[in-house]
Amino acid sequence: MSALRMTQLAVLFLAVTAGAASAQQKTKLGDNAALRYWAAIAQMQDSTLSDEQAKELNLMLMGNAPYDDAKYKDLVEKNRPALETMARGAALQNCDWGLDYKLGPDTPVDFARKGLALGRLNVLYAKHLILTGDEKDAARTLGSGLRFSHDIANGGTLFASAVSTHLLMFHLTTIATLHVEALSPAQRSALRQVIAQLGPEGLDWRSNVKRELEIPHELALHANAALAGNGLDAQVQQALARIVPAYVGVLDQPSTLPTLQKLIASAPTALQQIIPNPERVLEGRRELTKKIQQTRLLLQE
Repeated sequence: MSALRMTQLAVLFLAVTAGAASAQQKTKLGDNAALRYWAAIAQMQDSTLSDEQAKELNLMLMGNAPYDDAKYKDLVEKNRPALETMARGAALQNCDWGLDYKLGPDTPVDFARKGLALGRLNVLYAKHLILTGDEKDAARTLGSGLRFSHDIANGGTLFASAVSTHLLMFHLTTIATLHVEALSPAQRSALRQVIAQLGPEGLDWRSNVKRELEIPHELALHANAALAGNGLDAQVQQALARIVPAYVGVLDQPSTLPTLQKLIASAPTALQQIIPNPERVLEGRRELTKKIQQTRLLLQE
């Protein structure tokens, strides 16, 4: 074979493999649920709430206040395109928010804040559908919302976990208002499958706790100038070396909470102030686990 011919074949091979790699990359990008969620967030309209409005809405979403369809139906209707985009994203298996934790405390968390607004709109839509007797679409909406709510905490910290927990609780609470007997076996099965995918605790608490505790080190060392050059760098590192495994361990053995609390209390003050309260983390996990169990029982055949 001539050198020219070999060169032509080599160029052709490189072009084909480059094209295949590009196509594969596009496929992976297109299959990322986070991209659909960002598109849905961009489509949202009039979703900003005051503190008082958010408090009122949260009471209603947790079933502690009646749902007012006249108050919310126009908002829901205006945001249906966003909710439909969200549902298409929730149908995908992969969700990667692309978070760069090298930024430390400056890592953007807007996806979680805006995701909270989108998830609340989804629950409002489900409540509207239930009120109008459309149990089938309500069940489908709640299933998509559960997947979205879970994805919010994917690869995140405890802040994202807190948002995810709220949204999961809102959706699970609303499932309890469904007329389960009106659902077909297939619809009930679909909801059971989504809930099964949540696992017993709903979230990967251990990974998110470890990720959360990687950030305070940077925050304690760099955000507070008083720490510089006074030996607290080493103290913070030593304290974190003890606190991180103890904090993760308390998720498996809650009885070790007093030991963890002592470790936190003995850490440098700047670090104490930014370590998440472990009691609240355990309480949030307990409440979510209980709600998941209750919903599974409700949907049993």
